[in-house]
Amino acid sequence: MTAGRPTTPRLTRDAILTEALALLDTGETVLTIRALAQRLNVTPMAVQHHIGTRDALIRALADHVLTKVPTETEGPPTQRLRALMQTYVQTITAHPNLTLALFRTAGPLPREAQRITDALESLLLAQGLSAAKARLWRDILIDWAHGMTLAQSPDDPAPALDALLQALTAHSAPP
Repeated sequence: MTAGRPTTPRLTRDAILTEALALLDTGETVLTIRALAQRLNVTPMAVQHHIGTRDALIRALADHVLTKVPTETEGPPTQRLRALMQTYVQTITAHPNLTLALFRTAGPLPREAQRITDALESLLLAQGLSAAKARLWRDILIDWAHGMTLAQSPDDPAPALDALLQALTAHSAPP
């Protein structure tokens, strides 16, 4: 036996997030620091050193997943709004347990969730809505996306999204 610390595979934030997401995808309550550490073959303290608490892990996972949702696209605001919502729904549908875990996590929105929320509100303002109506429609669209995800609807969400966007267009049209 040699003196010093035992040698283990290099633990990285990316490796932790990859394994945590795989574990979370099997069930929302399955993801614990202890279970993650066991899966990574390290101590729970090693995971906490890189990530912190379970809540910090959930926020980091949300940032890791949501960073792939593009908010800067080409085209008119209605087309960009539809593209943003479709991509957001596809992304959160791939990991519904992340949405559930995020709902149970105290604190502010993760950075990437806030980026998407802000982009959505900007697109609604570009539709000609007042600030109050833009916030209302932002919340309606986000709630719809989460509802579609958590219901795990097997149907194509496009018709429901189109109906919402048509209602939005009616609200933003000049009188």
